[in-house]
Amino acid sequence: MIKKICYFFVFASMLSCVEGDEPFGGTRPNADALTYIPVYANDQDYLKIQKAPAKAIENPAKIFTYNNYLIVNIKNEGFHVIDNSNPKLPQNLFFVEVPGNNDVAVKDGVIYADNYSDIVAFTVETNGELQILERIEDMIEYSSVPPFTNVYFECPDPNKGIVIDWIPGNVENPKCYR
Repeated sequence: MIKKICYFFVFASMLSCVEGDEPFGGTRPNADALTYIPVYANDQDYLKIQKAPAKAIENPAKIFTYNNYLIVNIKNEGFHVIDNSNPKLPQNLFFVEVPGNNDVAVKDGVIYADNYSDIVAFTVETNGELQILERIEDMIEYSSVPPFTNVYFECPDPNKGIVIDWIPGNVENPKCYR
């Protein structure tokens, strides 16, 4: 059992950000090598949820039924609300912009969506209006490392705000690796 725990900690440390020593005995990339740069949000705008006009559905993720509606999740953007009272002619009513949204769930008449590290509960009223019921802050640990592996990146600076995205770029002498 102790051996398994040791293996777990070794494995977990390999997945984390490494500063200083080179991972796996490699060498630092040259100045032209692709690395990743964090994109920061330093105010509360990244938590702003708003109703927007209906738009074309592109790259849908999960689809849920909710009363007479379909809820169609779009990763990192939010979800569509579609009136499905006539399944032969569904109507795309509106889009709910939820920045940092990766998942949506529906239970007992409530729609739950993540908004970076928060969970937000919604209802759609019979008149089609969106109602935010509750926000539970810091419910999800939001990763401040790129979603990619075996890459160098600029180490995040918490003083600049929350990391909301990663873009490819060049970082001179990057100190973080994942």
